[in-house]
Amino acid sequence: MDTPSKPLILVVDDNPDQLRLMERFLSSSGFSVIAAEGGRKGLDALSEVKPDLILLDVMMPEMDGYEVCSRLQKNSVTAYIPVIFITALGEEQDKARAFSVGAVDYLAKPVQKETLLEKVRTHIKTYTRWKELQQEGAQSGDRIEPSDFPQFKRFLFDQLALDPEKKAQFTATPPSHIYSMARHLGISNSHMATYIADFLKLPYFSQINPYDVKMGILPIPFCKANLVVALGDGAEGNTFALSNPFNLEVLDNLKKITGKDKTLKLAVTEPEHIELLFKYESDLGKETPTKKVVMGGGVQEIEGPTRQFPVEEPVEQISEADIKKHPVVYIANTMINKAVAERASDIHIEPKETEIVIRFRVDGDLKDSFALKKNTGVMLISRLKVLGGLDLAERRKPQDGSFAATINNKTFKLRLATTSTPYGESLIIRLLEPSAKPKDLSELGMMDKQVNTMADFANRTHGVILIVGPTGSGKTTTIYSFLSHIDCQTRSLISVEDPVEYNIAYANQQQVNEKAGITFESLLKSAVRQDPDVLFLGEVRDPYSAKMSIDFASTGHLTVTTLHTSNATTAIFRLERLGLDRGTMADTIIGVVAQRLLKKLCPHCKQIAQISPEERAMLAPFTDEIPAQVAHPVGCPKCNNTGYLGREGIYEIIKFDHEISDMVRSGVPISEIRNFIRDRGDFLIGTHAVEKAKKLLFAPKDVYEHVLVEELAFEEKKSQKEDPQKEDPQKEDPQKEDPQKENPHITVAEKEIKDRISILVVEDDHDSRKLVTRFLENYGYTVTPAEDGVSALLQLGKQRFNL
Repeated sequence: MDTPSKPLILVVDDNPDQLRLMERFLSSSGFSVIAAEGGRKGLDALSEVKPDLILLDVMMPEMDGYEVCSRLQKNSVTAYIPVIFITALGEEQDKARAFSVGAVDYLAKPVQKETLLEKVRTHIKTYTRWKELQQEGAQSGDRIEPSDFPQFKRFLFDQLALDPEKKAQFTATPPSHIYSMARHLGISNSHMATYIADFLKLPYFSQINPYDVKMGILPIPFCKANLVVALGDGAEGNTFALSNPFNLEVLDNLKKITGKDKTLKLAVTEPEHIELLFKYESDLGKETPTKKVVMGGGVQEIEGPTRQFPVEEPVEQISEADIKKHPVVYIANTMINKAVAERASDIHIEPKETEIVIRFRVDGDLKDSFALKKNTGVMLISRLKVLGGLDLAERRKPQDGSFAATINNKTFKLRLATTSTPYGESLIIRLLEPSAKPKDLSELGMMDKQVNTMADFANRTHGVILIVGPTGSGKTTTIYSFLSHIDCQTRSLISVEDPVEYNIAYANQQQVNEKAGITFESLLKSAVRQDPDVLFLGEVRDPYSAKMSIDFASTGHLTVTTLHTSNATTAIFRLERLGLDRGTMADTIIGVVAQRLLKKLCPHCKQIAQISPEERAMLAPFTDEIPAQVAHPVGCPKCNNTGYLGREGIYEIIKFDHEISDMVRSGVPISEIRNFIRDRGDFLIGTHAVEKAKKLLFAPKDVYEHVLVEELAFEEKKSQKEDPQKEDPQKEDPQKEDPQKENPHITVAEKEIKDRISILVVEDDHDSRKLVTRFLENYGYTVTPAEDGVSALLQLGKQRFNL
């Protein structure tokens, strides 16, 4: 039906009095009005007429304004008609949701005539502009390639150092396929957007805050089709964030909207950030039983005293209904998608005095990602707590939980842990991919000989296999890869984990659940009665679990477990501290695998240079073949200008053969065992690190600081054994009491470790300083006392301390 001469307004409201009032206001001001009582009647009216503007109540029974607006967007005839929401809820969080479904503005109740007419006249003009955009979009033919696009491709090819054959393959790529080209080039959309912004000297937005989106500037179908949104307002005008600034038709339309006399302000962002603005209720946002997964049958609660910090809580209590209305759904989705895209292992949501900071842990290092307003951050934490099944009202007591989410067609398990801080509740999220196929051990960084040794371990029928390393060294990944070599169809594998991180085919995996009364000890006891061939114990954490793992292996079963320690030989010392005697270890342990994770240099930007004298000195104690060249980090868009891309393991595997078992049983010190292993040619972790530095995978400085410094301690111990005159003069002081004599209960391994630990004690009280010094010396440590801060700084200038 043709539009009448007077602008036609459709008013939809479930309140008859409100309908009559607005109809009278509009009719008396020269507008034609059609009234519809309720959402369904409004949709029926739209099947007969095409208004210039729709006034739509949000809170209606049966079908609310959001659903009506969503249906309008799905119909090409009504998609470009501006919709003004009428509601008492005129807050910012509602505006973000309104934009996602296609509304252009808000009108707050009670409706004032002057405000109503002002908004109606404004958006009648909006409809005129939008009809022109719709007609031009329908008439547009082949797109013209901008003159600077070939220059951009040359810039991109140079940045990626492509070979001529690859360049020729993409020379004819049109601007519309720019992000398809990114996939074929092996770079992410975010990297492509960064390259575009760098070339055109435009701002790059790593995210789009829904608060900043401007309603009523661009029609939603135009935004979706061209991946562009308007941001901001005020004296500086609008900034248009778009993914492809090489689209001349879009730029021409934006110029018309802005005005030919005004400068067009653009910014670049990847397509996903704009698409997420229109997915207000995404998979992550739907709280359904199938989407929400709480592992272990319930939420685990950490035992322990409640924090006594003076927690500041300047925000109001938040309900689940508040969370659903707020754009926190979009923020949560954006944050998690961004974390996955950047290969983050953890997300830290940390409250500060005036804001809440979101940080990602990438390749072992934390980095700031973005910050949120205090109240928005609290809403985000509450949103995630609801998904994880945590108590929304509890903000002081630590809680654990988890849920599953599908991101880029992959299912991730998000493990949540909250705690209290002086500025509010903090939340840490661990990102896990439980169904991911285990990597081959060689992919993790093991050499062929080490892989063969691990395969031999997997075929053993009894004994203990220890995977050791510091926190965050990749023990869990290694152990799941190792367990994939065990034939679980012919052998029964049972696990005791806290929590289960990855799924093992055919294994019976058990998870600790303290809240339900399922403790680590109770699961261990039940595991022994399940007739297993192989026991995977998540971690040896106390004397009980250490004893059970050894007892299980002693009865003809295979035990695989992890232990927190620095290298393979110090695992002996650690087990001694947990109450195991060396004879038992020698009889049951068949092998110890130690590992570290080091950051790999980015292959796209690493700089290869001649080895310096300092680097030569770092590597010389560990190899006779000093490399002529080494690599250093530089930084490029592919590695986010860090110089590193991913991490790789370095390993040492010690088989407990007859010689090693005899040395352990007879109480030989750890340093001597380690030096014996090195002297007979075994491949130790330091050697592995140096070999990878030779292959230009690691920087020499990283290898030295993270691995070789500790290895040097054992070398120094060896030289001191060979030449007693090199011993520390302090240890020969007859005035000093012999710590071993003072405390005869110190084990040989413990004495060996403590002899090389130096502690600085800073205390202004004479008696306390003397007491602490005497106590530490009696237990074998080398102690240097200082009576104040100045003395401490002077001592630190003279020597290095461990503590």
